[in-house]
Amino acid sequence: MTAMHRMWFTIAACVVAGACWAQSPLDGAWRVSFSTEGSDGREGALEIKGDAGTWTTYGRGDRDRKDVCVGRPFPITISGDPDAGLSLRVDAAATVAGCRDRKATLKRVDDRTLEGSFDNGRPIKLVRQ
Repeated sequence: MTAMHRMWFTIAACVVAGACWAQSPLDGAWRVSFSTEGSDGREGALEIKGDAGTWTTYGRGDRDRKDVCVGRPFPITISGDPDAGLSLRVDAAATVAGCRDRKATLKRVDDRTLEGSFDNGRPIKLVRQ
């Protein structure tokens, strides 16, 4: 390999590594607020890294003690643009039998807030932590 080939290889490796290490503007921890069928206010946590992450619904004391879908992280995928519209998918059913997948669409309200709704119309709000 000539010196010129080594130089181009090094430049290409640095460019690829930089692209792999670049953070998404959504990366990090988010607090989730949403409501369920009974209009109960619920909260949870969302961790995003790139186009994936985890969703965890917080329990409500003794009400959710036996609910296997609460307090457990589920994988998520997120795609789209925060200003034009994001698609969030929580893949719970494949992880734990009896848990439901969720889909939501979100838009940026400000630098720390995303709001939208689940596919059943219920509201969801994410606030960066």
